[in-house]
Amino acid sequence: MRRPYRELGKPFAVRTVELLQGLQLIADSLYRIREGEIRYLTVLSGQLRSLVAERSKGEAPLLLHVAEKFGSTLEIYCMPGIDDSGLPSEIRKNLVLHVAGFPVTLQRQFEAQRKIELREFLDLKLIQFKGNDYSPRTIIEWYANKSGGSHYSRKIPEDFAALLALNLMNMQPLANLLVQIGDAVLATGRSLLRAEIELEIFALVVVPRQRDSAIKNVNYLFDSKYEGSEMRLCISLNARLMPSFFASGLQGAWARVDCDRLIDWSEPRLIHATLVLEEDLSTTLELAIDGVRVGRTNVKEPLFVLADPLDYASYHNKGFDDEPQNFTFGVGSVVMIGRELGPEERANVLLHMGRERVDPELKVMLFSPQAFGLAEKGTKNLAISGHATLRHVGDLLSPHPRDDA
Repeated sequence: MRRPYRELGKPFAVRTVELLQGLQLIADSLYRIREGEIRYLTVLSGQLRSLVAERSKGEAPLLLHVAEKFGSTLEIYCMPGIDDSGLPSEIRKNLVLHVAGFPVTLQRQFEAQRKIELREFLDLKLIQFKGNDYSPRTIIEWYANKSGGSHYSRKIPEDFAALLALNLMNMQPLANLLVQIGDAVLATGRSLLRAEIELEIFALVVVPRQRDSAIKNVNYLFDSKYEGSEMRLCISLNARLMPSFFASGLQGAWARVDCDRLIDWSEPRLIHATLVLEEDLSTTLELAIDGVRVGRTNVKEPLFVLADPLDYASYHNKGFDDEPQNFTFGVGSVVMIGRELGPEERANVLLHMGRERVDPELKVMLFSPQAFGLAEKGTKNLAISGHATLRHVGDLLSPHPRDDA
């Protein structure tokens, strides 16, 4: 007997990955359209419908749904709609086409702009054509439902056909409107992702001289993993004690930035790792030592890694899936900030921790061989396994032989 057809609800993680893909398709489509490949208007409209204008029974617009789950409000600034555009009534009544509301930005750039939620913007009357008013949602649905974004219809609205045929100074107004709507949706989606994934890590680290047998190809300083997913953040040293910063996203994509030079560990070092989402939705990882950049890499994917350290189980001096290591190191202050800092903020953190680094009275928590710390998800409390003690830096960096004698 044949099993009945069933549909299962998608996990939120899957919906989040779909949002990443949808935003990438919007970004790619906008680029192609501006290069003159107008056929990508259908791709753009289909993704806009799915992300912000979906009205099928039982479905929710993907971008709005994910933002709600994260507790975020998608707000933009736009100019007044056609009812408040300031045009005299005698001029308005004779207009063939009147477009208002644009530009749309994430910060106020013009005094007349007002802040509204994205869902409200979609239903704002921004287009008037021969006396009829239309909203961004209508424009999206026309393209998606009638012109190939989701369906190819045998019939289209009369005004849609007229607007498609309209060509002013070698420019199709309706296509330009859809592109501007796409820009607005992409900007709000990118802002949502940045609020969730961008991060900066600052850590004061002391690495005493080691026995040769204690140094492996990968020596973990900090390793954090989100249970049941691919999300992971890791700072480690290689066999030559050169730092690396590794990040793995929810969708399985990953990136690693390696230090481009040998590090003199005869004094404490300030490790600074950053993860930033770029305008093109690629991800940049950077690594700096004592304020000097020593590595940078970029991957053409938006790595979705939650920036809140409380979302992870985190190890010190141990890899998440590895046995305790014979490596030993000391850690002072560790700061993880869930956003990209501004220049002044970053400078203040670097100056503060830089002063700590050179403080002759600096003390660090020294993890002996086989010792490690574990902070379970949801807590900052570090449970110590093995021998870890608070030590004065001057006692740790005294020269001693590096051999197995």
